[in-house]
Amino acid sequence: MEATVRLAFKKILKSGDDFLNITFFGGEPLLRMDFIKKTVKFTKALVKENSAKLDKSFELFFTVDTNGTLLTDDIVRYLKKEKFRVTVSLDGPEKKHNIARVTANGKGSFRAIKPYIPTLVEMGAGVVSVLTQQHVKGFADSIKWLFKQGFKYVGVAQDFNGKWTGKDFDDLIVEYEKLARFWFRSKKQHMDISLGLIQNKVDMSIWGMRQKETGCFINSQTLVVAANGNTFPCSRFISSQKNAPYITGNVLDEQSGVYKGIFPKKISRFINSDRKECRDCAIRYRCLAHECGCTSFYSTGSLDKISPEVCTHERILCAICDEYAAKLIRDFSAQKSFPTNPKP
Repeated sequence: MEATVRLAFKKILKSGDDFLNITFFGGEPLLRMDFIKKTVKFTKALVKENSAKLDKSFELFFTVDTNGTLLTDDIVRYLKKEKFRVTVSLDGPEKKHNIARVTANGKGSFRAIKPYIPTLVEMGAGVVSVLTQQHVKGFADSIKWLFKQGFKYVGVAQDFNGKWTGKDFDDLIVEYEKLARFWFRSKKQHMDISLGLIQNKVDMSIWGMRQKETGCFINSQTLVVAANGNTFPCSRFISSQKNAPYITGNVLDEQSGVYKGIFPKKISRFINSDRKECRDCAIRYRCLAHECGCTSFYSTGSLDKISPEVCTHERILCAICDEYAAKLIRDFSAQKSFPTNPKP
């Protein structure tokens, strides 16, 4: 931990960046609140020690990605005191959430989280919901339920497990259409909510941006570190195994590529992919199958293979989002109040 934080400061002092965000994820990071507290204390001390060298506008942030089952009043007080950003895994109301979120004894975990939902909303927590075949029917209602609780940001993580059927995708089209209509109405009504599933694809359609520009941090200053110090280009690869694929270095090795700020040549495949089978596809630059080597790796076991599930999903989502992007353009053009180009 100390080596990671010191390395982050070394990069900041060299680049002149004005912020540092440390995110704890897992597994379940709240299992190690002792470690989280030590990290916060160590980092704040390092900020104080280097204050004269840091940009005057420098800000320090902490984030935790949690399933929420271990929250207590004491933990919440600490997270509030240190102004943590929180992202919670929540798949909707109890019946939907408990499909994939069960404890070791097989019981659903929703009731452990439920008492803290109002507090999480108050803290401005974001939500990530998983989408499996078992979640598809009623998925739109689950997302709407999350917004009704008061959450402002909801992201979706699809589980491409090789088992999706044509019927699953037919049902998904219905749910995505419902969500796109809900999102469109929310924009028309100027509701302060964000549904990344729809918003990101619409932004890419309107502004001509690539998936890599909006949802990928491999070519940024982000450092992903495993428990033993191994570093990776993306959290999807993280492992403490000695010979895990796509290790970029180790924070304990001052001679590694991490310290030198150099990605090994093999990592360029993540950044500069241009898959032959996608070259005639109109949506390739907005498509996870083409743009995201990490998605290819976890869905096919290879950087170079295209998952038929991901390809089908992206075609469905882009078609629906293009329709609503066109509607948005027409409406804003008629009002002569089109929003400014968002920053990637």
